[in-house]
Amino acid sequence: MFTRTLVHAITEMPKLLGGAVITQYLPKSYSKDPSASSTLFTPLALGHISQPAGMRLSFGPVPAYCIFYVTKNTGVITSGAQSYEMPQSSLLIFDCSVPFSFVTDKGFEYDIIYYTGPQSTWFYDLLTVNLNNTSVFHLPSFASTGLSSSLRPLLPSGGQSHEIGLLAFHRYMTDFFTEAADYSSPTHEESEDVVPDYLRVVKEYIDNNFYKNITLNELESLFFINRYKVCKDFTTYYFISPIQYLHRTRIKKAQLLLKETTLKIHEIGYQVGYESTTQFINHFKKHTGKTPAVYRG
Repeated sequence: MFTRTLVHAITEMPKLLGGAVITQYLPKSYSKDPSASSTLFTPLALGHISQPAGMRLSFGPVPAYCIFYVTKNTGVITSGAQSYEMPQSSLLIFDCSVPFSFVTDKGFEYDIIYYTGPQSTWFYDLLTVNLNNTSVFHLPSFASTGLSSSLRPLLPSGGQSHEIGLLAFHRYMTDFFTEAADYSSPTHEESEDVVPDYLRVVKEYIDNNFYKNITLNELESLFFINRYKVCKDFTTYYFISPIQYLHRTRIKKAQLLLKETTLKIHEIGYQVGYESTTQFINHFKKHTGKTPAVYRG
């Protein structure tokens, strides 16, 4: 089991208080047998960890990659000779074959996914080359990038990732890494040059009318193009479906209103297109990892 691999890779056992055991601070091995997969992204261990103040977890090389997302407070991750400040809502993807450690002065909480698979190295190299040949993929403010919607179902604090099937895990990972590669690409802005004109118009329509009840049926009627084609083509060129893009646009606008106005939460939800406050809160938390009230502070 992969958790046992992590235990054996610890280079210095931290002091544990109150009868705690080290496995309390390590993610659980994936509960299903991943050996059936040789071509997919494969989960090895997943978990939501609360690491106490002053604890340092240090590991030698481990044959895996890691997605690390901070949900509360702040810590520091060291990968090789480089250290990275990890504030709340930050994300780091790194190669565990290089020694690594997690440390926090005040305690922090995070979601962590160890994974492998033949596509892992290809996507990892693509991401790090896009970011000026750095050795990790580091996003200090992950929630603001718009990438969180595809990763959210895999995060232990955001879904049932420990029970998720191999095919679903592979699909979510592929979606996330495709969007992340596009986001980090130096030609991200230039890539719109190849987008069909009608899709530009659809995107512009959503940008200008996000507060309306836009559906695929409405887009089909407005632009005289089959709704399935609109959805497929939009996703192909923008790496996100039109309805997902609609919600992402709404949430970005809501973030501005929360920070720059004193409007009440239900008023902001209504302004950006949600008739139900509950629906607004659910979508906001899905995209940012926080409720509107917590985000506003």
